[in-house]
Amino acid sequence: MTLGTRLTLWQTFLLAFLLTAFAVISYRALDTGLRAELDRVLVERADHAALAMQAIPNLPIVGVSPGLSSAFTSPGIYLQIVDEAGRIALRSTSLGADSLPVHADRLAEVLDGRSFYETESVADHSVRLYHRPIIRDGRVIGAVEVGGSLYGVEDTLSRLRAIFALIIAGSLIVGALGSYSLTHIGLLPLTRLANLAARIGRARDLSIRISHAGPPDEVGRLAFTLNDMLARLEAAFNSQRSFLAEAAHELRTPLATLIGNADLLARYGNDPERRTTALAAVRTEGRRTARLLSDLLLSVQADTGWRLDLRPTQLADVLRNVVAYSHPFAGGVTITLAEPPPVTLLGDADRLKQVFFNLVDNALKHTPTGGVVSLQVSLLNSWIRVTVRDTGEGIPPDSLPHIFDRFYRAPGQSHGSGLGLSIARWIVEQHSGRITVGSEVGRGSEFSVWLPVPTPQS
Repeated sequence: MTLGTRLTLWQTFLLAFLLTAFAVISYRALDTGLRAELDRVLVERADHAALAMQAIPNLPIVGVSPGLSSAFTSPGIYLQIVDEAGRIALRSTSLGADSLPVHADRLAEVLDGRSFYETESVADHSVRLYHRPIIRDGRVIGAVEVGGSLYGVEDTLSRLRAIFALIIAGSLIVGALGSYSLTHIGLLPLTRLANLAARIGRARDLSIRISHAGPPDEVGRLAFTLNDMLARLEAAFNSQRSFLAEAAHELRTPLATLIGNADLLARYGNDPERRTTALAAVRTEGRRTARLLSDLLLSVQADTGWRLDLRPTQLADVLRNVVAYSHPFAGGVTITLAEPPPVTLLGDADRLKQVFFNLVDNALKHTPTGGVVSLQVSLLNSWIRVTVRDTGEGIPPDSLPHIFDRFYRAPGQSHGSGLGLSIARWIVEQHSGRITVGSEVGRGSEFSVWLPVPTPQS
């Protein structure tokens, strides 16, 4: 079932409910009003007759002149007066040869001074009856029965039911057709959007955008959202394609080196000098390949939303391990570490080591022999700042905005995969921190890692 059909059915059901509710309320209100009006007329006629009988002193009801009934000749209104014994003393001419029913139990209630209504069938017609006592000199001497035919009320209500049925049926037909037409017209922009989206999917061209020249309504916002989604998908697809191309390019060099040295071992394996050189190259490229694969895996995990497992970690121990591990790669560059404060962080110790080793390793690569790479820790309110500063060549200003991009390498730089700084930033952000950089060409660079310090629980 299409959306247009469902909307039409829902609107038709709502219209049917509203019309039915209106018809029922109107019908009940008219029914109550007509019956209340008939009851009021019956009371007036009964009171008139009772007062007339009360005004005749010392004369039994059976002796009253029948001329009294001439005041009750209205069609559909019937009057009957009975005495204490239940004998009919008077009845209106509108009854003809018929009479209103006289029940002993009803008469007893009236002689007890009660007035009440009831509905009876008289001459195959429903009649509304009102019973009232006749009181003379403080004593009940008889009863007045006034009846009103319900034919007019029932006929009016019957006609009203027929009218309501026709109106509801006609309204539902017209409403359903109108609702279907308007819904179809209203959904045309959505249909066009769906067709455009399907065409984009078939063409597999994420550069296509949905054009919408209408107002900024729900359809306009949907078109904007779809275009934004397409832009994100295109960026993600291009990033994935670039990632695969860069990964293949980065892996090709160490694999080629490994294969070349394996060939050398196969050809000159008996030569100790060549064998030693080839094995050293294999170990070096093997470590480089393993590190590159580890970085690629971590980069992919970062894209899939993988999160680190943070535990209480001593930052001082992390930094001391990084410095100790980096000394063999210093190459004549001095590495210094100011004594860090004893701060416990919520972090992943291995990944934090990876962050600071990457920063130190980059600093060593760009610092000439005799230079200095220093690490310093400072506490600023609820943050701890770890600064890695070098006295190397610095970073060109046009490269600074891109150094944290994946696979980015500054012009003229041939070593490195371009993944280290992007991974370092992701790890720091996983710790709810941030990493910043400042640099001056010819004077060195300064990387600052900001990490939150847990608030002591009181």
